[in-house]
Amino acid sequence: MNTFLSTEQTALQQEIKVFVDKEIHPVARELDSDEASKTPRFGPTDALARLAAAGHLGHTVGKDMGGTGRDFVDLILIVEQIAKGCAGLGLAMASHYQVLHLLDQYGSDSLKSRYLPHLVKGEMVGAQAFGEERAGSDYKAVETAIKSASGNKLIIQGKKSWVVNGTESALLAVLAKDAETNELVLAVVDSQADVPAIKRGANKAKMGLKAASCNDIEFVHAEIPAENVVLRGKAAEDAVDHLFSISKTIVAAAAVGLAEAALGVSADYAKGRFVGGTAQEGGANIAKFQGIQWKIADLSTESTAARLLTYRAAWSLAGAPEDFRKFAAMAKLFASRVARFHSSEAVQIFGMLGASPDSPVERIYRDSKLTEIFEGTSEIQKVILKDELGV
Repeated sequence: MNTFLSTEQTALQQEIKVFVDKEIHPVARELDSDEASKTPRFGPTDALARLAAAGHLGHTVGKDMGGTGRDFVDLILIVEQIAKGCAGLGLAMASHYQVLHLLDQYGSDSLKSRYLPHLVKGEMVGAQAFGEERAGSDYKAVETAIKSASGNKLIIQGKKSWVVNGTESALLAVLAKDAETNELVLAVVDSQADVPAIKRGANKAKMGLKAASCNDIEFVHAEIPAENVVLRGKAAEDAVDHLFSISKTIVAAAAVGLAEAALGVSADYAKGRFVGGTAQEGGANIAKFQGIQWKIADLSTESTAARLLTYRAAWSLAGAPEDFRKFAAMAKLFASRVARFHSSEAVQIFGMLGASPDSPVERIYRDSKLTEIFEGTSEIQKVILKDELGV
């Protein structure tokens, strides 16, 4: 594997940086508000619309369906840069791209042509609806039921919890159990056309990643066409594992972006912070203190290691698919830990100012912690890695 980026990929990073500086940074604080989803100008829907307008909601889809045809590594480069401005958008993209990938890789030609162009343009937002109150990481314990109805229809009954993009979602990827055979079923639910019987809870307040809405969604005898079933049985189980590896790698990229953001603001602050008076008064610059220097050196080293591991996971999707699950788990485990620990160290460098919501590291710290939880906890990643080692 070539761990160094091509000229085109370096140019892509710069292009996305310009986009983030123009479109995301100015609204990042508003997106961090618990009221974000209720404020049209700065709400998650508007932010996702900005991503869609720039083509960022359909990179891995072929040009025949309106996408850019980029590979997964390119998407990871893009998410890393976007997360530097607002990591919650990285989580929103993880959920959206799971639905995109489900259809692109496993969907029928009819489902692809019906939904992919709309998802790519942002006319529909995708949301992964797998988790339930009693079925989080253990997705096989889902209780949402799907059963046959008259007229080649299916009925879905059940409640999903913490659905990322639940406020905006138009197309939901739903995991359910066949009421007769008890096998897992993966289906897409078009909330705009197919299903009026959907109850959406309010956007949940949470400590970080607030730009991504999270909702409980209940299906009350919701009726969908039978053709909306994508996979069943073992094929559905394997696909769920694969889709989680997709989202884990995207969240790992967001964690890398957060670590890089923490590094940048910490180094800048240390170089400009003096104690015991100003520079003219003979004050001491904290960047000259070895304790501060070592924190920044460790952050620089470990964020670079997290980035390379995340790139390795992204590359393995196509380059070494047999290793994708393993490297996705490694990237998620390590990158989120680096982001959480070193954003804490960044708060330490800022001192009490780091505890203020006016400080950039306060939000970075809160967001970083949640990268250890969303799309599979760190403990679950260790279980996966244990399984991959055959232990």
